[in-house]
Amino acid sequence: MTSNPRFLAGAAVLSVSLLAAGCAAAPTPAHRARAGGQADAALISAVQPAITEANTAWPGAMRTRDAAAMAAPFAENGTLVTAGGKAINGRAAIERYYREAFQHAPPILDGEIVDDGIATSGNLVHVWGHGNYTVEHTPGQASSNSGYFLAVWQADAGGAWKIVRYLTF
Repeated sequence: MTSNPRFLAGAAVLSVSLLAAGCAAAPTPAHRARAGGQADAALISAVQPAITEANTAWPGAMRTRDAAAMAAPFAENGTLVTAGGKAINGRAAIERYYREAFQHAPPILDGEIVDDGIATSGNLVHVWGHGNYTVEHTPGQASSNSGYFLAVWQADAGGAWKIVRYLTF
């Protein structure tokens, strides 16, 4: 993994792309059509509130550098795979990763996530899309970055939907 502060900032922002506040598009009928059948539609309907909740928390968590909020949607044993290929296993380790990344990141001004699609596979729900974010490297000098993600959601034993795998590209 690189220690380049800009890379860490980018990895931090994009690796929690599902946490974009109010910016993520709910899956449209076209997206739902990718799932096959009533059971898949029911699974997608069940997970949608968790996705929306995570998406709603993201911009504020990024702006305030709240590592706990960034890690909250992950399962206890969830895995985050950064754009650089580093696998971070476990919610506590993911929170530490964000805390460290935020120490080196320039201020995050804004961001948005677009969920491009959603599909099921057994008891898993896969969401993929892209995110954009803006940082301020020096006062008055902002730059935008973007990237793609794939998130895999699964209900835990208590029925709460959590991210079990998250990949950024």
